[in-house]
Amino acid sequence: MTSAELHNPAEPVVGPKAWRFLKRLTAVTAGGMFIDGYIFAVIGVTMALQTFKDDLDVSSTWAGLISSATLIGIFVGATTFGWLTDKVGRRAMFLADLVGFAIASVLMFFVQASWQMFVLGLVMGLAVGADYAIGSPLITEFSPTSLRARLTSFLQIAWNVGYVVAFLIGYLITRAYPDQWRLVLASAVIPAALCLIARHGLPESPRWLLSQGRRDEAESVLAQLDWSLESGDFQSEQPEEAKFSTIFSRDYIGRTVFVSVFWTCLVLPYFAIIFFQADVLKALHMNNPIASALLGTFVALAGAVLGWFLIERVGRRRLLIIPLWITGIALLIVAFDASLPRLIVAISFFVYLFAYGVASILCGVYPMELFPTAVRTSGVGFSSSVSRIGAATGTFLLPIALNHWSVGGTMAVMGAVCVAGAIASQYMAPETTGRSLVEVSSKAARGVIRAGDSAQPVASSARKPQVA
Repeated sequence: MTSAELHNPAEPVVGPKAWRFLKRLTAVTAGGMFIDGYIFAVIGVTMALQTFKDDLDVSSTWAGLISSATLIGIFVGATTFGWLTDKVGRRAMFLADLVGFAIASVLMFFVQASWQMFVLGLVMGLAVGADYAIGSPLITEFSPTSLRARLTSFLQIAWNVGYVVAFLIGYLITRAYPDQWRLVLASAVIPAALCLIARHGLPESPRWLLSQGRRDEAESVLAQLDWSLESGDFQSEQPEEAKFSTIFSRDYIGRTVFVSVFWTCLVLPYFAIIFFQADVLKALHMNNPIASALLGTFVALAGAVLGWFLIERVGRRRLLIIPLWITGIALLIVAFDASLPRLIVAISFFVYLFAYGVASILCGVYPMELFPTAVRTSGVGFSSSVSRIGAATGTFLLPIALNHWSVGGTMAVMGAVCVAGAIASQYMAPETTGRSLVEVSSKAARGVIRAGDSAQPVASSARKPQVA
C-alpha cells in the first residue's frame, strides 16, 4: 500500500502516525492470540507425556477436566470481562488480563496435583477469555473499513503460529527431557510478559469514549493519530447505555444466535480433535501420530493464511459457508476409516484441518462487526463463551467417546456438528464486506443486512486505503 493508491474519502487517511499505531495495536493484540494458541499446545503436549500423568497421578477423568479447564475459564472470562469492559473501558482491562495470565503461567511450574493444574487452567482461561472479548473489538473500533477485516483476521493466524511454536518447543523439550514438563508449561510466561510490556501506553478506544458521551477525550485520542471525528464514521457513533440485555433484544438476538452458533460449530470439533490429535491419528492407523499432529498444525496455519488473503476478495459469507461444508464432508469421510484406503482417510483429515483454518478467520471478524460499540465486548464475550463451553464439552467427551465408540463414530458426530454450522450459516450469515462499522452494527441494519445480501462498498477503492 502506497500513497499513490486511490483513497476512499469516507475513510480517514492512514498517515504515518496512524499506520504505526495500527500496526502496534494489531501486533500486541495478536500477541494475546499467540499466547492463547501457545497455552493450548503446551497443555496438549504435556498431557501426552506418561511422566506428567505419573507425577500428578492423572486419571482419565482428570485428563478430561484438565484439557477442558482453559475452555471453561474462557466461558466465564469472556462473558464476565466482556460485560465489564463495556462498563469501564478497553484500555485497563487489556492490561489486567495479561497480568493474571502471567502469574498463572509462573505457578504452573510448581504444580504438584491434578486439581492444581485444573485450577490454573481455569485462571488462564479467564485471562484468555477476557482478551478474546477486548482485543479484537479494540482493533475493530480503530480500523478504517477497508483495513478492518485484514487486521482482525490476522489474529487467527497469530493463534495458529502460537500453537505451532509451542507444539515444536514442547515436543523437542519433552522428547529430550520428558521429566521437564513443568518448564514447558511455565514457558508461556515469556510471551505474556513481552506482550504486557508492549501494551503499556495504549490509548482508550475513541468509539467507546463516544458511546459514553466523552467527546472531548475521543477527539484527543483521534488527534494523536492525525484523525478527527470527521474521519470515517466516528462522528456517527452515538452515546448509548451499555446494557448486557441489549444483545438479547429484538434488534440483536438474531446476531447473537448466529455468532454463537457458527463459532461453536466451528471450534467444538477442532479443539476436541487437536487436544487429542495424536490419539485420533493413532486410531486412524497413521504410522507416526506425533509427526502427523505436527503436520496438522502447519496445515491449519496454511488455511488461516489463505483465509486472510481471501477475506476481502470473496467476502465474509462465502468464506464461512464453503469451508464449513468442506469440514463436515471431510470428517464424515474420515468416519468411514474402517472401509476406506488409509490414504483417503489421511487426506480427508488434513483437508478438514485446512478448511477449518480458512473459516477460522471469521471468528475474529464477524463477532466484532455485528454488535454496536456500547455492547460490542459484551456480545463478543458472550458468543465466545458459548463457543468455548461447546469446545470444552467436546474436549471432555472426545477421549471418553474414543474409548467407548470407534473413531469412526466419534468423527461422524464431529462432522455432523460442522454440517449443522454450515446449514445455520447458509440461512443466517450476513455479508458485511465494504460496509462501515456503524452501518453494520446499528439497529437499522437488522432489516438491511440479511443472509445473502451483497455488500455495497462505499467506494471502488475500499480495499486500498491511502497510506501516507
